[in-house]
Amino acid sequence: MAHHSSRFRLTMIRPRWQTPIAMTGRSRWTRKRDGFIVLLMAAALTVGLWFLPYGEVMVYPFRLFVTLIHETAHAVGAVMTGGRVDHIEITPDGSGVTYTRGGWTILIASAGYVGAILYGGLMLLLCRQARYAKLALLGTLVLVTLVTVLFVRPLFSFGFLASALTAVALAAALYFFTRRVIHFLVGFLAVESCLNALFDVKTVFLLSAETDVPTDAMTLERITHIPAIVWALGWVIASLAILAVVLRGFRSAFR
Repeated sequence: MAHHSSRFRLTMIRPRWQTPIAMTGRSRWTRKRDGFIVLLMAAALTVGLWFLPYGEVMVYPFRLFVTLIHETAHAVGAVMTGGRVDHIEITPDGSGVTYTRGGWTILIASAGYVGAILYGGLMLLLCRQARYAKLALLGTLVLVTLVTVLFVRPLFSFGFLASALTAVALAAALYFFTRRVIHFLVGFLAVESCLNALFDVKTVFLLSAETDVPTDAMTLERITHIPAIVWALGWVIASLAILAVVLRGFRSAFR
C-alpha cells in the first residue's frame, strides 16, 4: 500500500500597503518624523526657559558647554593650520579664551562661532534618527574629555572643574539614560549650540558696528585691516547657511 503524504503551506496575503517596500518607507518616514519632533521639543524647551524665572540659572551649565565647544573650535583651527594650542580658559561669566601659537589666524579666529554652529548642525543631523543619538553623545563625551585633559587650564580652576563635571555628566547620561532620553538630550545640546552661537555672532556683529570692544572680529580687523563688522557679517551669513542646510535635512518629515 503506497503511503501518500501531503504538505500544506499557509500563505499569508499581505495587503498592498504592507508590502516590505511600503513598510520600509513607513519606518524611515517614522524615524525622520521622530527626529523632527525631537528638534521641535528641544527648540521649544530652549525658548521656554528664556521666559521662566531663573531660566538663565537653569541653562547656565549648557552655556558653559557651548563656550567649551566654541573654544574647542578655535583649538581645532589652530591645530589644522599647523599651529599649537597653549591652553584654554573658561570663566564664570560664560566667556572663554583660547591661547594659540602659530597657525592661520584668520581661520583660528573664525572657527569659534562657525565651529559651534557646525557642531550643533552635525548633532541635529545625527539625531534625526534615535539610533545615532548614543554615538553622537559618545563622540561629544570623548571630545569634551580630551579637550579638558589636554588644554583647559589652570588645573582645578573654574573652567577645568566645570569642563570635568560636564564630561562626568555626559558619561552618566550615556550610562543611565534610555535611548529616547539620550535622543532628546542630544537634540537639546544641538539646539543650544546653534542658537547660542547664532546669538553670540549677532552680538559680535552689533559690537563691531557700535563699539571697539575686543572680539574675534576686532582681532581680525587689526591683522587684515578689514573692518570687524565685515568679518562678523560673514560669520552671520555662514552660520545661517549652515542652519539652512541642516534644516533641509528635516524637510522629508513634512511629506
